[in-house]
Amino acid sequence: MKISIQFKPEDQMRYPTLGDWWWEAGGLHIAAAIDHGEDRAFLVALHEFVEAWLCRRGGVSEDEVTAFDLSFIAEGHAAGEEPGDDPRAPYRLQHRKAMLIEHLMASFLDLNDYGQIR
Repeated sequence: MKISIQFKPEDQMRYPTLGDWWWEAGGLHIAAAIDHGEDRAFLVALHEFVEAWLCRRGGVSEDEVTAFDLSFIAEGHAAGEEPGDDPRAPYRLQHRKAMLIEHLMASFLDLNDYGQIR
């Protein structure tokens, strides 16, 4: 299995998001927005990797995740609100577990303000 990770500008993501994952051609593809620096892009990519793997193990498809994310965006939620935090999200448990790993790694990188709203 091939796993690819790309850092790219937010405006080049498949839809308005800081991180994205999808399965294609026998592998996992991860994209993370680079606009806020390499450390933050790394943390988002790590989150996406964990989330994708847990979804795969838990039987939650990429199509379900993407469909929910797009419907969440269409509902007009405020910027910065995470679709995966919504209780209706089919991948909420996987998202929350990925957040734990992401924030733990942020602490290892001494990014003590990571995730705080400014």
